[in-house]
Amino acid sequence: MASIRFIVKGKKNPSHIYVRFYHSKDFDEVSKIRLLINPNHWNNKLQRFKSIAEHIEDKEDITKRLEDLKTSIVSEYNKSEARGELITKQWLDNTVNKFNNRPTDENDTTVFFIPFIDNYIEESNSRINPDTGKPINIKTIRKYKTTSTRLKEFETKHKTKLKHIDIGLEFFTKFVSFLSIDGGYSKTTINKYISQVKMFCNEIKTKGYKYNPEYESRRFYVKRGETLDTYLNKDEIKKIFELEIKDERQDKIRDLFIIGLWTGLRVSDFSEIERLKIVGDNMLISATVKTIAPVKIPLHPQIKTILKKRGGKLPEFELTPKSLENLFNKEIKVICKNADIDEEIIGDLRNKETNRNERGIYAKHLLISSHTCRRSFITNHLNVLPDKAIMTITTHSSPEQLHRYNKKATEDYLEQVREHWEEERKAKLKVI
Repeated sequence: MASIRFIVKGKKNPSHIYVRFYHSKDFDEVSKIRLLINPNHWNNKLQRFKSIAEHIEDKEDITKRLEDLKTSIVSEYNKSEARGELITKQWLDNTVNKFNNRPTDENDTTVFFIPFIDNYIEESNSRINPDTGKPINIKTIRKYKTTSTRLKEFETKHKTKLKHIDIGLEFFTKFVSFLSIDGGYSKTTINKYISQVKMFCNEIKTKGYKYNPEYESRRFYVKRGETLDTYLNKDEIKKIFELEIKDERQDKIRDLFIIGLWTGLRVSDFSEIERLKIVGDNMLISATVKTIAPVKIPLHPQIKTILKKRGGKLPEFELTPKSLENLFNKEIKVICKNADIDEEIIGDLRNKETNRNERGIYAKHLLISSHTCRRSFITNHLNVLPDKAIMTITTHSSPEQLHRYNKKATEDYLEQVREHWEEERKAKLKVI
């Protein structure tokens, strides 16, 4: 019959409590628990505090911890027996260390945060996204790696080894401060890092490892900073569409840009051209890169003109998705400059030396990127078409998600105010 008892061996104050695990004649071992107590306050025979310890501040906490350890030892014993593992002195020490969150292996993914993340990243290379049925996107894995790097830098600065149970509000405050002050990152970037940390914590919770529930607090959150994303209005798109371009490759990039501006598709969607097909007055897509749902998009007149020019085919490039995106982002800035998209606006432009976005006043063509397509499509159609009609094309799941893409420039709204006042002025003149 198994027996678990807690004993205090020493007479000095304070002394350690030990756990004795007895199971038949074959196993009778003792392990230090790393809890200190006044030996005069503990009754080894009755397995409880003496009456003179009635007013000891941490009496109830110690009693609760001993009961939890007893339960944990029984649970681990049953698991080990089922697996056919040897029950030894080392097994008892490891079980107690695990309970105390004191593993001997600093790469233990069940306890340490960064080893868990790095293992999760490694598994992501062969994991399937349950939402799309496809392998995890390489960009997503890259984000995981970047977050791991920031956390390793944080560990180095604070000379610590993060455990799952450390990821609480105290960590949150220090990590946000580290990212903001030491890293110089914006609120939007910090928001992304914190979101990744919470995602990893969710995975840890799902696996049943010990975790800190504080990560689920509403205070464990950084509000995104206001982004000044750029979009092109219909007049600007027309200027790009009508621009005379002699260079064949640049002409194909311009046409692809126009198609993106009137479909809201991502450049990554064009990198797998076999999934796109023109049928009548519609573009059919078996599935976009980020969704598994098929999409049907009506063809804008400008797209029809492009297709007619190209014999009914979409522009094709013999490039990898990454190479195509890099070429696209480089060339569309030149194309927009040549189309006189040079209005000076406030925006965020990446500094090549610091690799950080810096807010300033720049010529608009410098701020154009592949993301401009989706932003422009949504912004130009919001309040013109029903949200549901736009969502059918963009595959957004909610109006809230859709409206985050609304990049209507402040100047556009100011122009509406000016027009309203001008109409009022004309109305008054008619009355007079």
